[in-house]
Amino acid sequence: MAKIKEQHMALSSGVGLAGHAVTNFWEFKDEIFDCYKEEMIDSAFKPKKFTAVHYLLEFFQDFYEDFSHLESVDAYEYAERTLNEVNLYPELPKPNFEKCGDEHGHHDCECADIIEQWVDYSKKHASKIDELVVHSAFQFVFQDRKFLHDFHLEFSKVVEQRLDYIQEHYSQYLTQKGRLKRQNFPEWLKSAVFHRDKGTCVICRCDLSNLIRQQNQINIDHIIPLKVYGTNDTSNMQLLCSTCNQSKGDRTTETSSINVPFWNME
Repeated sequence: MAKIKEQHMALSSGVGLAGHAVTNFWEFKDEIFDCYKEEMIDSAFKPKKFTAVHYLLEFFQDFYEDFSHLESVDAYEYAERTLNEVNLYPELPKPNFEKCGDEHGHHDCECADIIEQWVDYSKKHASKIDELVVHSAFQFVFQDRKFLHDFHLEFSKVVEQRLDYIQEHYSQYLTQKGRLKRQNFPEWLKSAVFHRDKGTCVICRCDLSNLIRQQNQINIDHIIPLKVYGTNDTSNMQLLCSTCNQSKGDRTTETSSINVPFWNME
């Protein structure tokens, strides 16, 4: 049985980043794949907890840049809200705007000195903030199998285009036919995919929990098969039963966006 490790999540910032990345992927996909070409290719060989989708999210996440455009009060409020969300609580004084006599943006008052302390602290921890927001955003994107399908279909084109490079530098990960070798799935990956897909085959919707009797065998399936230049990236996996896994084969990219909304649990 998998051990569950609970964690503080920056869900508000995460859902904002996830929506922004999914929406803008198509406009920036070539730039994204070019920017992280080495890192993403490396993620393709075997399952890792930091996936190609993480690099997509990292491309759009820049707390320092967003923060640098804000002025005074807005900068403080954004800093306090974000730091609180990522579980960072600086031992700094808080400005009292109501009692401050500065009506021109708090640039030459006691508040300004306090705001500067928050700004400095936030900039110092910008990398940590970005890391936590990306981690949180991944929780949302990982649930969107349709987007994962589309993302990895585009990624497979990059793998095919860079096959000569992979052959030259990473030939140990290729089959004789020039496709990525299938890798063993670590337990944490199988547990994560099972949990995300709620123990249900994503195609036929049969129950794979086997709580009563083990009728259906669990299969971790590559959404974009290795035979069509799919990868072993963790975010390219889904849960299938044996029948659907055999029917899907190694050339089709079938998946499903079906899920169970909370209000439908009657």
